[in-house]
Amino acid sequence: MTPLESVAAVTDWRTRAVVARNATVFAKTWRTAMIPPALEPVLYFLAFGLGLGGFVEGMPHGGRTLDYATYVAPGMLAFTAFATPFYESLYAAYVRMFFQKTWDGILATQVELEHLLWGEILWASLRGFVNSCIVALVLVGVWAAGLLDIELTWLPLLPLVGAVVGAGFAAIGLVVSVLVPSIDHMNYAVFLFGVPLSFTSNTYFPVDVRVPGLAPAMAVNPLYQLAEGCRFALAHGELTHHLAVAVGLGLVCVVVGFLTAVPIARRRLLDGA
Repeated sequence: MTPLESVAAVTDWRTRAVVARNATVFAKTWRTAMIPPALEPVLYFLAFGLGLGGFVEGMPHGGRTLDYATYVAPGMLAFTAFATPFYESLYAAYVRMFFQKTWDGILATQVELEHLLWGEILWASLRGFVNSCIVALVLVGVWAAGLLDIELTWLPLLPLVGAVVGAGFAAIGLVVSVLVPSIDHMNYAVFLFGVPLSFTSNTYFPVDVRVPGLAPAMAVNPLYQLAEGCRFALAHGELTHHLAVAVGLGLVCVVVGFLTAVPIARRRLLDGA
């Protein structure tokens, strides 16, 4: 396939078949596959937003002062949209490729490598969307209990935006999965990329973009843009350019990550390299 044909394979029925296959397996193991990962950001919010928030003074943002729970809640939503697809494409995809040999079985059918990789990216993005919806429902419950001061008008939109950005991170994770020689090497991606990005993207605390060099870095950081977009939407009831920028960066990451993963996966799976 040409690069354009490879990208266009995202709409092929074989890509949807890979997503459907993963969804069928997930439906049989959803209790262990969904509940613990979905609860992680909820526990983070309870610990940081409601627990630590009692000891943190107001956070200035967008011309007003927010209590810490209101500040961190949008960050948790953005974190979920990033972490779920990223780690799904790291660990779960690697297990299907290397240990379970699921990819070998799929490639023995009519499915080609491009459809397989697109299916993994879309499936990881779908997982992120579902977990983001769970976090959103928890935020609504906390708001209804009077413990959170947020605007709900744009909340249904945010998991959809997060799914696009999450697909970009899923593509990045997939590049790592097809590249590393063993699952132990995932630690480099986790601790040198995943964890630092989680803490330095305006999720838990604000990043001072006035520091030299940080403003350009944050401008091209999809998670930062998503977190800020979610925060303006939930804390101020405003849609800002951050969400559009996050979607654009997410789409760039999807295409670049996918096109990078294809030749690496081909050498590893089909050429025996």
